[in-house]
Amino acid sequence: MIRSLASIKDFNEASIISNYNFDIVDIKNINDGALGYAGDKEIKLIANKLNIKSLSVTAGNDTHPNIDVIYERAEFLNSLYINYIKIGIFDIDHLEMHSIFLKKISHLNIKTVGVLFADNNLNIQDIKNLCKLSYDGLMIDTITKSNISTLDICNSDLIYSFISECHMANKFCGLSGSIKHKDIENAMRFKSDFIGFRGALCSSQTRDNIEPTQCQNILSTIRNINQKMYQEAV
Repeated sequence: MIRSLASIKDFNEASIISNYNFDIVDIKNINDGALGYAGDKEIKLIANKLNIKSLSVTAGNDTHPNIDVIYERAEFLNSLYINYIKIGIFDIDHLEMHSIFLKKISHLNIKTVGVLFADNNLNIQDIKNLCKLSYDGLMIDTITKSNISTLDICNSDLIYSFISECHMANKFCGLSGSIKHKDIENAMRFKSDFIGFRGALCSSQTRDNIEPTQCQNILSTIRNINQKMYQEAV
C-alpha cells in the first residue's frame, strides 16, 4: 500500500486537510525555498489541530544540518510529538556534517528523512552514499517548483535504483516534486513507500491555496490504483 503525503503551509490549510485521510501531513513554508521552516508558533498550532495525524516538518534550507538552529528545531519538534523531520541534502560534499547531526539527535524519538533533489544532478553513486547515513528514510523532491517534476528529471532506472537501495538499507522512501494528478499512476508503479503532493492539491493556476476538490480527487485516485495493484499482485 503506497501512502499519501500532503504539504500544507498554515493553520487554515490544516483545517481543510483535517477533513481528508492523507497518511502524512507535511508542514512547510512554501514561500521559502524547497524546505522552508513554517515557524515554531504556526507548527504548534497545526500540531494541536492535527494531533491524530501523522505529521512531518521541513527543517529549513541550510546547506547542512549540523548547526544549532536545526538541532534546536529537532528538539522542539520532538517535544510536540511530530513524527518526521525532513532535512535537505543540498550538497553531497557535506555528508559528514549530516552524519554528525544524526548522531547528535539519535536520542530523540522523531524520525529523520533526508531529502534529495532531482534537479541537483542526482546519480546512483550519490544515492548509495546517502543510504550509508543513518536517516530513517529518504525522499526525492525538487528544488525548483515548476511544471517540471521529479518524474520528468529522473529516468526510470534511477528511480527504481533509489527505491531498491533504500529498501536494501532498511529505509523507507518517497517521491515528491511537482507530481501532478495525471502522473500518479506512473509514480506509483515505482512502489515507493509514499508519494508527496503540494501543487496537485491546489488550483491549476497557483500553488498558494489547497482546494478541497483536488484533495478528494488525489485520494480517490491513489486508493483506486492501490486496489488495482493489490488485485494484480494476488
